[in-house]
Amino acid sequence: VGWTIAALIEDVKLRHGVSLEHPWTADLYRETEAAFREGLKPVPYVADLILALEQAHIPFCVASNGAISKMHVSLGVTDLLPHFGDRLYSGHDMKRGKPFPDLFFHAARSMGVVPADCVVIEDSAAGLRAAQAAGMKALAYVANPAHTPPALSGGHPIGDMRQAPALLGLA
Repeated sequence: VGWTIAALIEDVKLRHGVSLEHPWTADLYRETEAAFREGLKPVPYVADLILALEQAHIPFCVASNGAISKMHVSLGVTDLLPHFGDRLYSGHDMKRGKPFPDLFFHAARSMGVVPADCVVIEDSAAGLRAAQAAGMKALAYVANPAHTPPALSGGHPIGDMRQAPALLGLA
């Protein structure tokens, strides 16, 4: 859903009055990373988009509610990590992750970019809400744009990363 685990735990507590114990999060992170190592594949054509951004000298980063360690695993397994260097930003490092704009503001500031000049490619409603709140343009990545879930209606839907270069003015 695009939230940090801490935010999900708090949401469950507020909405349902259930207090979840935190020890299970370590198991969740470990099992997620193991699953990534066993079979995670990159989004088709995302490597081509990254190369197009690099060739056009357009700065880019990952701003995820996931932990930096999770990003290292997912981007490492998919051979994309070398493209990002230290441009990985985590909602775990913010007081408030997505759907609040704090993470996107932090990423833009760290990269020396004005938020209004940023384009976010997001696959979650929380991320799209954060992009809108930050005043950033958003592309809503969905596997099938003809069946965009209503929650992802906050961005221009794309179902294929080959669409992104034209939408970013690179093609």
